[in-house]
Amino acid sequence: MDLATRMKDLREKAGLTKTALARPRYTPSHVSQIESGRRNPSPEALQFFSARLGVSPRFLATGVPDGAEQELRHTLEEARRAVVQGSLADAERLASNVIARAAEFSLPSLRTRALVVLGDARVKGRLLREAIEAYEEALDGDLPDRDRGMTVASLAAAYRAMGDLTYAGELVEAHLKLERGAPLDAGVLAELQTTLVSIYFERGEVVRAERTAERAVAAAEQDASADIRAKAYWNASRILAEARRWEDALELAQRARIILEHEEDRRRVGRLHNAYAYLCLEADPPRTSEAAGHLDRAEVLLADSSPADLAYVFEERGRLALLEGSPAAALRWADAAIAGAGSDELEAARSRYLKGRALALLGRRNEAEGAFKEAADAFERLGARQQEASTWRELGELRLSVGDMEGALDALRAGLAALEPRRTRA
Repeated sequence: MDLATRMKDLREKAGLTKTALARPRYTPSHVSQIESGRRNPSPEALQFFSARLGVSPRFLATGVPDGAEQELRHTLEEARRAVVQGSLADAERLASNVIARAAEFSLPSLRTRALVVLGDARVKGRLLREAIEAYEEALDGDLPDRDRGMTVASLAAAYRAMGDLTYAGELVEAHLKLERGAPLDAGVLAELQTTLVSIYFERGEVVRAERTAERAVAAAEQDASADIRAKAYWNASRILAEARRWEDALELAQRARIILEHEEDRRRVGRLHNAYAYLCLEADPPRTSEAAGHLDRAEVLLADSSPADLAYVFEERGRLALLEGSPAAALRWADAAIAGAGSDELEAARSRYLKGRALALLGRRNEAEGAFKEAADAFERLGARQQEASTWRELGELRLSVGDMEGALDALRAGLAALEPRRTRA
């Protein structure tokens, strides 16, 4: 409802004629011009007419009830707290309420910020497609520069979790190019670069990931929040592990864990314990007992979380079982991880790779080959070139072990093709 309609509606509800509303300061014609939309009232006229109609000048001008905007801001903060605490149904309900009422009261900036919170809640609930929809709608609206940068990072992370590594990287790279003329907030820069680290790492672009991780940590240590520093440290630790700098990698992971243990978000701390276990298993020699302790802690913290979160823990337990010489246990963990992965296609593919390794050690060659092929196909579709190449290498070794030289060579060629940087997905 615009000002003209609102003024006429309020006048009629008050039982006033145009003459009664206008006197003694204005003429009935003046009121008619405002109610027909041909004239906007001056601040003095707005003050006069609102007093006669029993409403505030703000309400007459905007239709927003007194205190409504402040109330919606408070509700949005409640929604943000609910996301952090894992009360996702409450977060979605509160954010949706703000979105609807902000639209009713023509508060576009508040509505777009509520869409971001709605996206955050959906990401935590593994409703990735719905989260992407909310983030993209928010980016089409009115967002401050800092919020826009953080939302781009969240949107790219959601696409990454859906398995579209190429588009996820393009989103962040395009935003960084767009903002090149003006200095970005250190926290936003660190968040965007940290998101890119994960994308490059999973695409097998290790050198780009390493350089980006260095920039992310440098930006995070300028003036970023503890949360952003923790993510930058963790992602950099993965790259150092890839370079076999185990002590440096574990030190950065430890810094990230210490930061997050001071927060209320059990889910994120649990996932970080799981990630720390991953580094322990990657170390040379593997730190199996230390990894087991972190996995126990992760499972306790994630007990009330989604099956997808626990799938990560099950995968690492399977890797631990392989290192301890228990392929049958590894197979059980791999199947549990696949069942829990849900829409996380990358996690499902990683777990199928683990299943193939367990089956191969159990002498179930045909089943192992099938698991490896499924994993390789998924990695290729998702653009995870490094992981695809590793899968083909395992398959090649499996074929070689039974004397299938031609099949082993085919697998080797497929692995080399996976690492071809010019290769694109169809």
